[in-house]
Amino acid sequence: MVKVMFFICSMLVLYAGWMIAFKIYKARYHGQRLKPETLLSSQNQAPISAAPKLHELAVTVDAYELELFDDIAKMLFKQQAIITERAQAEILQQKWLNRMPLQTNSVIRKMDLGEWSIYWNFYGQSIEYYVGRYGVFYTHVDRNGEEHRHEHRFESDHAHCA
Repeated sequence: MVKVMFFICSMLVLYAGWMIAFKIYKARYHGQRLKPETLLSSQNQAPISAAPKLHELAVTVDAYELELFDDIAKMLFKQQAIITERAQAEILQQKWLNRMPLQTNSVIRKMDLGEWSIYWNFYGQSIEYYVGRYGVFYTHVDRNGEEHRHEHRFESDHAHCA
């Protein structure tokens, strides 16, 4: 009986060690993938002090969170209901924000001529739901930096947005 208990405990310790090692590997791999992007963006801008760069490199995001954000964007693009009234913007914003990773930021922007948009961003990824005079437009920048667009144009000549 003691041998069985010892075997079970050792298997649990090995499993926990494997999980920890896998998390460390995943964090390092993802950190290495983000370094070239950080260097490219800093070359295009004015020089930044060393302290913010160290802080930026210390931030790690699990790969599944980046994939989750992209999956949510795909679901948003496929949704059937098109919301055009500004009064419903907060409901739409909250509905999708609740599905996104915890560190996602979101803002509702009001523009001229009754146009508005909801903007979500998460570590270099973004989704914008823009309601204009001529339709509803979606824009998504995925984890690879590629931009995807989708539009739903209004068929009549007058604006439907509030």
